[in-house]
Amino acid sequence: MGKCDDFETGTHHHRAPPLLQRYEGGYLQPEEIPKYCGIIEGVTTGDVRTASILIDGYLGRSYAPKQFTDRIKLFRHHRGHLSHYPVISIDKVVAHMNCIFGCAKDTISCDEIELDPENDGYFTFVGSGGFNTIIYRRHPHILEITYTSGFDSYPERLKTACGMLACNIRQAMSFSGAKQLSSLDFEVMMTDDSFFTSDIKMLLRGLD
Repeated sequence: MGKCDDFETGTHHHRAPPLLQRYEGGYLQPEEIPKYCGIIEGVTTGDVRTASILIDGYLGRSYAPKQFTDRIKLFRHHRGHLSHYPVISIDKVVAHMNCIFGCAKDTISCDEIELDPENDGYFTFVGSGGFNTIIYRRHPHILEITYTSGFDSYPERLKTACGMLACNIRQAMSFSGAKQLSSLDFEVMMTDDSFFTSDIKMLLRGLD
């Protein structure tokens, strides 16, 4: 059995569990489309999802909840940093510590991770480290933390921007007579100020 120092640190992505699958429809739920896309008839959930993907590309990140697992070496004062934030929830914590038999693992309470109030990914490990700490009299120095990052509810201006862009997508498809536009079409359209307007950019400013 290898030592904990041989354990690869980093981030692993997960398939979205059921509670996170709401993003499949994008930043607007179907019942919200009339409110945010009411100026154009016929806006679909597909238009909203496309708009959400284009916004993510523009911002260089996604606001949708996603689950990750970070393998973190704790630094001084039992401090650590999660790669993705804001953090919605800590879902599972596994403590790793070196012992005479190699690397011992123990699943511990999620309450032993205390997030900083700024919710910027930094945290303090405030626990004892579980049963193995008592046996081996060692504290864990690697934590395997599974957590959900993103926004539990989306900012109003993000929803508004998504609605406006979804309307523009529906208009563009109507004008072109196409049932579907390609990725290249959208790449070109995103450079067009009449499609990806200054109003949309202003709403998204500060969200990246």
